[in-house]
Amino acid sequence: MALELEQIYREHMNDLYRYLYSLTQQHTLAEDLLQETFAKAHVMMLGGSIREIKPWLFKVAYYTYIDSVRKESRFIHSDTIETIDTHTPEQITLEKDSFQKLLDLLETIKPIEKQAILLCDVHDCTNEQAAEILQLKLNTLKSHLARGRRKLREKLTKEENK
Repeated sequence: MALELEQIYREHMNDLYRYLYSLTQQHTLAEDLLQETFAKAHVMMLGGSIREIKPWLFKVAYYTYIDSVRKESRFIHSDTIETIDTHTPEQITLEKDSFQKLLDLLETIKPIEKQAILLCDVHDCTNEQAAEILQLKLNTLKSHLARGRRKLREKLTKEENK
């Protein structure tokens, strides 16, 4: 079981970290939530088997984030991004800039639209998986996803025309 958890951690830690960072905008908090997510996942995995590990981990991460928000009841934003990638410095810089631009744009739309886009477009969850994670009906999720994408396209078009 320990080897399996370690393999799951290696396969999904970067995606979960980026998802948690996109929610918190804070490197250290995202790392803490990542560790807490895997601690909870470990305990839950001891109790039974999980059919689809990736969407399930995102769900655990989402609720770990929600729990932390409830505990803190305030947000602290950071302007820096530190990643745990092993790419070249040029690749890391480009990814940081692109990811930060996406995060900045996502902050301008409704939180539920932001969640839908992060799960479906950034972290490759299916619409069904994202709906389950966010506890929404499938059609509701699709509506939020379409609205969020449309708003982001409009903002990008305005930015390009400047």
